[in-house]
Amino acid sequence: MSRSTDTLSVIQYNVLADALSGPDAGFTSMPPCDLAFGARRAKLLGKIIAEDADVVCLQEVDHYHDAFKPAMDAAGYDGIYREDEWSPCRKLSGGMLRDGVAIFYKREKLQLCGMDLPGVPRRSKDVDDDKSLLGKCIDAGKCIVARFRVLPPREETHGPRWEEYQNSTLEVVVATVHLDSKKDEEGAKKRRNQAFHMMQAVEKMRSNSPTNFFLPVIVAGDFNAVPSEPAVDRVRNGVAGGLRSAYEEINGIHPAFTTWKIRSGNYKKGEAKMCIDYIFVPRECGILSVGALPDENDIGPKGLPCEKHPSDHLMLRADLKIQ
Repeated sequence: MSRSTDTLSVIQYNVLADALSGPDAGFTSMPPCDLAFGARRAKLLGKIIAEDADVVCLQEVDHYHDAFKPAMDAAGYDGIYREDEWSPCRKLSGGMLRDGVAIFYKREKLQLCGMDLPGVPRRSKDVDDDKSLLGKCIDAGKCIVARFRVLPPREETHGPRWEEYQNSTLEVVVATVHLDSKKDEEGAKKRRNQAFHMMQAVEKMRSNSPTNFFLPVIVAGDFNAVPSEPAVDRVRNGVAGGLRSAYEEINGIHPAFTTWKIRSGNYKKGEAKMCIDYIFVPRECGILSVGALPDENDIGPKGLPCEKHPSDHLMLRADLKIQ
């Protein structure tokens, strides 16, 4: 296979749902008119498309069909989406919006072979974790698990290397997730169990591949968990061989923060500044580089979102060697 088939670029980005950025959410960093999705839409999509990544993992997407899908399709991406049946956006939008998670992938680079939406549907927003372990009902967070075949460049698919293309066995499993957001002991326990069920689905997807059980696994998402939480350990150790954080591996430490917001009002009032977003990759994959993140001076004293960064989370990027 040519050199372009053994590298993969991945973006992780919580885009801040429209329904969670309005006046009721209490953001103080920008005027309400600038926080509205109509004002942020072009900036979000422009920022994502400009990265030209092979895989884009998004959370808090409540305009998938009318905004993200059309724009990404025009930029050469196909997408898969999971809407959250218990989305908090319903309440804050008068029932008009629901957020979810999405994976976009370059159609000339990747071919979707299979996908799973673990825990859909479930009988209630909060399930009994003891019963869920018996298989009656699980909660894997807002999660998509997908298996992709890595394609060679387009010019090689109908030429003398057709047979090599047909017999390609290079595949990769990608999962994106958005875990529970409660910052207390109950929330930490729930995130741990959600991560457990997600990684069970990842391992099942990997084992179902007809080509190779030990497929590379990439997990990117908003975990709502700092690096020391059990949910993070569950992901690190969730597959054979283990996973590692791309940013920690390259920089020696996790980012100082991947979200920074200051909110007033009744909805999650106060300041939140922490590292809760990650791109996890297998130990056998090489990490070529990670995207640079802005510092406090670049963002400004009011936190996120801001003029340069239209979400309350930062965009992460990792460039990987997967073969």
